[in-house]
Amino acid sequence: MTNERSLENLKLPKEKKEGYGYRYSIPQEKIDELFACLAEGMSLKKASKQVKISFMTARKYFRQGDEKRGIKPLQYRLTIFQDKISQKFNILLEERRMELLSTIRMAIKHMHKEIESGNLLNKPNLNSLDKLIRLEIFLLGGVMQKEHEKKMMSAEEISDGDNQEG
Repeated sequence: MTNERSLENLKLPKEKKEGYGYRYSIPQEKIDELFACLAEGMSLKKASKQVKISFMTARKYFRQGDEKRGIKPLQYRLTIFQDKISQKFNILLEERRMELLSTIRMAIKHMHKEIESGNLLNKPNLNSLDKLIRLEIFLLGGVMQKEHEKKMMSAEEISDGDNQEG
Protein backbone atom coordinates (compact mmCIF):
# COMPACT_ATOMS: atom_id res chain seq x y z
CA MET A 1 0.00 0.00 0.00
CA THR A 2 1.47 3.32 -1.11
CA ASN A 3 0.91 6.49 0.84
CA GLU A 4 -0.78 9.16 -1.28
CA ARG A 5 1.54 11.85 0.07
CA SER A 6 4.79 9.98 -0.34
CA LEU A 7 7.76 11.80 -1.86
CA GLU A 8 7.52 9.73 -5.04
CA ASN A 9 3.92 10.79 -5.56
CA LEU A 10 4.74 14.44 -4.92
CA LYS A 11 7.48 14.35 -7.58
CA LEU A 12 5.09 13.11 -10.25
CA PRO A 13 3.71 15.76 -12.64
CA LYS A 14 0.35 17.07 -11.58
CA GLU A 15 -2.66 16.31 -13.69
CA LYS A 16 -4.36 19.36 -15.09
CA LYS A 17 -7.72 19.93 -13.43
CA GLU A 18 -10.63 20.90 -15.62
CA GLY A 19 -11.54 24.59 -15.36
CA TYR A 20 -8.10 25.67 -14.17
CA GLY A 21 -5.20 27.31 -15.98
CA TYR A 22 -1.47 26.79 -15.71
CA ARG A 23 -0.42 25.27 -12.36
CA TYR A 24 -3.94 25.56 -10.97
CA SER A 25 -4.13 29.30 -11.65
CA ILE A 26 -7.57 30.44 -12.66
CA PRO A 27 -7.92 31.00 -16.41
CA GLN A 28 -7.77 34.46 -17.96
CA GLU A 29 -11.44 34.17 -18.95
CA LYS A 30 -12.47 33.92 -15.29
CA ILE A 31 -10.34 36.96 -14.41
CA ASP A 32 -11.95 38.91 -17.24
CA GLU A 33 -15.40 37.78 -16.06
CA LEU A 34 -14.53 38.93 -12.53
CA PHE A 35 -13.42 42.31 -13.92
CA ALA A 36 -16.69 42.65 -15.87
CA CYS A 37 -18.73 41.99 -12.71
CA LEU A 38 -16.70 44.54 -10.76
CA ALA A 39 -17.00 47.10 -13.56
CA GLU A 40 -20.80 46.74 -13.37
CA GLY A 41 -20.61 47.79 -9.72
CA MET A 42 -20.89 44.39 -8.09
CA SER A 43 -19.09 43.87 -4.78
CA LEU A 44 -16.00 41.67 -4.75
CA LYS A 45 -17.79 39.06 -2.67
CA LYS A 46 -20.78 38.84 -5.01
CA ALA A 47 -18.54 38.89 -8.08
CA SER A 48 -16.45 36.01 -6.75
CA LYS A 49 -19.63 33.96 -6.17
CA GLN A 50 -20.88 34.79 -9.66
CA VAL A 51 -17.60 33.72 -11.26
CA LYS A 52 -17.43 30.69 -8.94
CA ILE A 53 -14.02 31.37 -7.42
CA SER A 54 -13.11 31.80 -3.78
CA PHE A 55 -13.25 35.26 -2.26
CA MET A 56 -9.57 35.06 -1.26
CA THR A 57 -8.55 34.29 -4.85
CA ALA A 58 -10.70 37.13 -6.14
CA ARG A 59 -9.16 39.48 -3.59
CA LYS A 60 -5.67 38.38 -4.63
CA TYR A 61 -6.36 39.20 -8.27
CA PHE A 62 -8.09 42.43 -7.25
CA ARG A 63 -5.15 43.67 -5.17
CA GLN A 64 -2.08 42.03 -6.69
CA GLY A 65 -2.93 40.49 -10.05
CA ASP A 66 -0.50 37.83 -11.24
CA GLU A 67 2.92 39.17 -12.20
CA LYS A 68 4.14 35.81 -13.52
CA ARG A 69 1.38 35.77 -16.11
CA GLY A 70 1.43 39.53 -16.74
CA ILE A 71 -1.99 40.15 -15.22
CA LYS A 72 -2.35 43.62 -13.71
CA PRO A 73 -4.34 44.04 -10.47
CA LEU A 74 -8.06 44.43 -11.16
CA GLN A 75 -8.06 47.47 -8.87
CA TYR A 76 -5.65 49.20 -11.28
CA ARG A 77 -7.67 48.12 -14.33
CA LEU A 78 -10.88 49.43 -12.75
CA THR A 79 -9.28 52.81 -12.07
CA ILE A 80 -8.22 53.15 -15.70
CA PHE A 81 -11.65 51.97 -16.86
CA GLN A 82 -13.45 54.50 -14.64
CA ASP A 83 -11.12 57.32 -15.77
CA LYS A 84 -11.98 56.59 -19.41
CA ILE A 85 -15.69 56.58 -18.61
CA SER A 86 -15.33 59.91 -16.76
CA GLN A 87 -13.52 61.47 -19.72
CA LYS A 88 -16.24 60.34 -22.12
CA PHE A 89 -18.95 61.57 -19.74
CA ASN A 90 -17.22 64.97 -19.44
CA ILE A 91 -17.15 65.30 -23.23
CA LEU A 92 -20.88 64.54 -23.42
CA LEU A 93 -21.61 67.03 -20.62
CA GLU A 94 -19.58 69.72 -22.39
CA GLU A 95 -21.51 69.15 -25.63
CA ARG A 96 -24.82 69.36 -23.78
CA ARG A 97 -23.71 72.52 -21.97
CA MET A 98 -22.89 74.19 -25.29
CA GLU A 99 -26.31 73.22 -26.70
CA LEU A 100 -28.05 74.72 -23.68
CA LEU A 101 -25.91 77.83 -23.88
CA SER A 102 -26.88 78.47 -27.50
CA THR A 103 -30.58 77.99 -26.67
CA ILE A 104 -30.38 80.41 -23.76
CA ARG A 105 -28.54 82.98 -25.89
CA MET A 106 -31.29 82.78 -28.54
CA ALA A 107 -33.94 83.33 -25.84
CA ILE A 108 -32.03 86.33 -24.46
CA LYS A 109 -31.74 87.85 -27.99
CA HIS A 110 -35.46 87.34 -28.52
CA MET A 111 -36.30 89.04 -25.22
CA HIS A 112 -33.87 91.87 -26.01
CA LYS A 113 -35.58 92.50 -29.37
CA GLU A 114 -38.97 92.55 -27.64
CA ILE A 115 -37.73 95.20 -25.20
CA GLU A 116 -36.20 97.33 -28.00
CA SER A 117 -39.36 97.17 -30.10
CA GLY A 118 -41.34 98.54 -27.18
CA ASN A 119 -44.05 96.00 -27.75
CA LEU A 120 -46.01 96.42 -24.55
CA LEU A 121 -48.49 93.61 -25.26
CA ASN A 122 -45.73 91.00 -25.53
CA LYS A 123 -43.33 92.69 -23.14
CA PRO A 124 -40.99 90.04 -21.73
CA ASN A 125 -40.79 89.54 -18.05
CA LEU A 126 -37.63 91.26 -16.80
CA ASN A 127 -37.36 88.72 -14.00
CA SER A 128 -37.20 85.91 -16.57
CA LEU A 129 -34.56 87.84 -18.51
CA ASP A 130 -32.50 88.23 -15.34
CA LYS A 131 -32.77 84.49 -14.66
CA LEU A 132 -31.69 83.65 -18.21
CA ILE A 133 -28.68 85.95 -17.98
CA ARG A 134 -27.67 84.39 -14.67
CA LEU A 135 -28.06 80.92 -16.19
CA GLU A 136 -25.89 81.95 -19.14
CA ILE A 137 -23.17 83.18 -16.80
CA PHE A 138 -23.39 79.96 -14.80
CA LEU A 139 -23.06 77.81 -17.95
CA LEU A 140 -20.06 79.86 -19.00
CA GLY A 141 -18.45 78.97 -15.68
CA GLY A 142 -18.79 82.39 -14.11
CA VAL A 143 -19.46 83.01 -10.46
CA MET A 144 -23.05 83.91 -9.80
CA GLN A 145 -23.01 85.38 -6.33
CA LYS A 146 -20.81 84.41 -3.47
CA GLU A 147 -22.83 83.46 -0.44
CA HIS A 148 -21.52 84.79 2.81
CA GLU A 149 -21.25 82.34 5.62
CA LYS A 150 -23.67 83.20 8.36
CA LYS A 151 -21.97 82.44 11.62
CA MET A 152 -23.00 83.18 15.13
CA MET A 153 -20.18 84.61 17.18
CA SER A 154 -19.47 83.04 20.53
CA ALA A 155 -19.17 85.10 23.72
CA GLU A 156 -15.38 84.59 23.68
CA GLU A 157 -15.10 85.94 20.12
CA ILE A 158 -17.18 89.00 21.02
CA SER A 159 -15.12 89.73 24.14
CA ASP A 160 -11.86 89.22 22.16
CA GLY A 161 -13.09 91.74 19.58
CA ASP A 162 -13.90 94.28 22.31
CA ASN A 163 -10.45 93.83 23.92
CA GLN A 164 -8.62 94.39 20.60
CA GLU A 165 -10.49 97.66 19.89
CA GLY A 166 -9.85 99.19 23.33
